[in-house]
Amino acid sequence: MSSSIELPGWPQLSDEDVEAAVAALRSNRLVGLRNGTVEEFESALAAGQGVGHAVAVSTGTAAVHLALHALDVGPGDEVIVPAHTFIGSASPVTYLGARPVFADVTPDTHCLDPDSVKSLLTERTKAIVAVHINGCAADMEALCAVGAEAGVPVVEDMAQALGTEIGGRPVGGFGDLACVSLFEQKVITSGGEGGAVLTNNAAYAERVRRLRSHGEGPIEGRPGLIWAHEVGYNYRLTTVQAAVGLSQHARLGAMVEARRRNAAYLSERLAGVEGLELPVEPEGTVHAFWKYVVRAVPGEGRPAAAEIAATLRSRGVPVLLRYPFPLHKQPAFAEHNDVSLPVAERLSEELLALPSHPALTEEHLGHIADEVRKAVAG
Repeated sequence: MSSSIELPGWPQLSDEDVEAAVAALRSNRLVGLRNGTVEEFESALAAGQGVGHAVAVSTGTAAVHLALHALDVGPGDEVIVPAHTFIGSASPVTYLGARPVFADVTPDTHCLDPDSVKSLLTERTKAIVAVHINGCAADMEALCAVGAEAGVPVVEDMAQALGTEIGGRPVGGFGDLACVSLFEQKVITSGGEGGAVLTNNAAYAERVRRLRSHGEGPIEGRPGLIWAHEVGYNYRLTTVQAAVGLSQHARLGAMVEARRRNAAYLSERLAGVEGLELPVEPEGTVHAFWKYVVRAVPGEGRPAAAEIAATLRSRGVPVLLRYPFPLHKQPAFAEHNDVSLPVAERLSEELLALPSHPALTEEHLGHIADEVRKAVAG
């Protein structure tokens, strides 16, 4: 039996977003090494996240790739990555010929566990990728301390965390570099795909800016001429994407506020449901709630997460199992299949992501909560 209420999808582009895209198309300045719209968007991102530099790129995965390249990650190096995350946090490590080393996560936040990271450090460790999963802040104080003690830089993967804060500061400025995703379903989008690298280090920013456009840059003493200082990539963001991103960014605060309001409503309606563990917001942080993730607590007679998800989907609720296959158990990383990371492995069988995006009304959310209650009860 399907739901009698049709739930809206995400993203939702406004008239202003569309008008911005049209204006960009009519400018006949669609891409280039120096592009006013792209630069304006970069300035807005940098100011919004409280960092010195933002470099707009084609995807969030490209952002991770370029951040790691700027740190000179290469063959023989190791990069520590959480096992409970999207593959785009780890695949760029292999692009550079390095080896991902998968770490466990904490059972409450589902973010990278500093103790697990510390146990995996070797003389080959070149970087640590800390993911702010679902919009929940990773423990950057502890992770940066681990990195600093070992002399290893930390990259914040904030693909899911625009709007997330720690101690009143937006994420993105705690690590050495940070990576933004503007994919269509993220907190804001630049029209389908897009990303950015953030940093307070001018040298890193300059290198990322060069690498995103074939490694080309000015020749000292020869004005107007450029050449390839190194082999780079074609990871530029277009004018149209920047225009849509800029338009969406102007509403970032309102969209995060709506997500938090929706999450609070779901938590109120789902409080006390036996067998259901609700998401946490670590003290002193602001959770952006890109995903509202609940845990189906195992117990005799209780339905498993997969069963709950199937029931909800049959009722028209677009629920997803949240990372049902940890990265170290997937075929792409076969050499790691024998690694044991108990928390990530347990969470892969227990987590469900419920919609919480701004297009949902209280009627929609109430319906979702009612259906979840029934599905969990079996």
